[in-house]
Amino acid sequence: MSLKFFVVKKLLSLLFIFCAIGISRAQETSLDYFFSKALKNNDSLFNLVNLKKIGQLQQQMIIAQNRLPQVDALADIVFAPYFNNNGKVIDISTNPSNNAFGYDAGISNGGLYAAQLKVTQQLFNRAITDNILFQNKVQNQGLSLTYEEVYHNLKNNITRIYLTAYGYQLQEELNQNLLTDLEKRLKIIGILVKNGILLQSDYLLVQVNLDQTKIQLQQVRNDLRESLRQLYSISTAPLNQNVTLSFPGLTIMPKKEGFFFEKIFVNDSLRVEANLKGFNNKYKPKVSAFVDGGLNAVQIPNIYHKIGASAGLQFTLPIYDGHQRKINAQQNALRKETLLNSRKNSEITKKNDLQSLINQISAQGENLNLMEQQLKKQDILMRLYKEKLVKGQVSVIDYLNVVQNYKMQENARIQMQTNLWLLQNQYNYINW
Repeated sequence: MSLKFFVVKKLLSLLFIFCAIGISRAQETSLDYFFSKALKNNDSLFNLVNLKKIGQLQQQMIIAQNRLPQVDALADIVFAPYFNNNGKVIDISTNPSNNAFGYDAGISNGGLYAAQLKVTQQLFNRAITDNILFQNKVQNQGLSLTYEEVYHNLKNNITRIYLTAYGYQLQEELNQNLLTDLEKRLKIIGILVKNGILLQSDYLLVQVNLDQTKIQLQQVRNDLRESLRQLYSISTAPLNQNVTLSFPGLTIMPKKEGFFFEKIFVNDSLRVEANLKGFNNKYKPKVSAFVDGGLNAVQIPNIYHKIGASAGLQFTLPIYDGHQRKINAQQNALRKETLLNSRKNSEITKKNDLQSLINQISAQGENLNLMEQQLKKQDILMRLYKEKLVKGQVSVIDYLNVVQNYKMQENARIQMQTNLWLLQNQYNYINW
């Protein structure tokens, strides 16, 4: 019975250990996670989405203002009395005496009593409305392009911080492995010291090196924590330090035939054209029709007979404005010229930058391959020195020198790999 109890106790202990390991294991998080969080929570992107919705509603507003009839209810009650009229201090009359004081009877007729319903409709204004709708459409397209650009910049910054943090994560793993190995070597050296094979100074030398590795490990962890904080902050995601970043898997995108700045150029050109058409709207003849009906009287007696209706047309045609139309056309021609020059320079700059990055990526890749080949030899050398150290065939100083060289080269390799990813990210950022 006691044996069964012992076995059950051992199994429960092992199960507890496995569960604890599963719980404490850091959550693996990918680059796409931070993209999705930024896409969902970023203030600038959220505001641009709402601005696009406002622009879509503005299209309905333009149609309502320019193509649909406007209906208004009007009401007026105005009294225009006379003073000292035929012996009366205050009097309302349409035939005042010559000695009375008040507005001319032809103007006021004593008062105004009106309650009307008025309908106004713009006529022959389809071209004007189309120009306004065109302006709104170009503006909405500009918001869509701004949304793309903001998200592209955001992805670039997130990727850059992610790659930096992943580099620190690799350095943390390297230092942790070296620390674990040094701790094992320290125990072995302690045994060799007790047996008189090695000196006490050898033990202290390894101890000092181990302490230095602990300090470096802590510094790398501090850098990793700060990079993670920046990563979660720019992605507007709740901070979680207990994560393991997934392998970036970054590659350069194929060279594109067309770039984003060309979309910007097209939209800016359309904006110039839309502004020109919008400005020229005021030179188009405007015709509006109105119909009203209701009560309109200047005297209260027999007022119920003053119910009627009226209709009319209003025509407006600008004649002269000091050559504003010509000046505006010259301004827009200069704007187009500026855009064309900017497009040409942007194209040259982008091609040069992409070619430069391709050269840097190629050179960095070659250096990284050479470094990895050298590290393979360095790893074999370090294994040999470990075996000889146990047998007391090499000095502790020689062993530590090999460890330090390996550590320096491995750190350099990690930095090279991180820089290569950063160059690839920069290429993808520009190649857009």
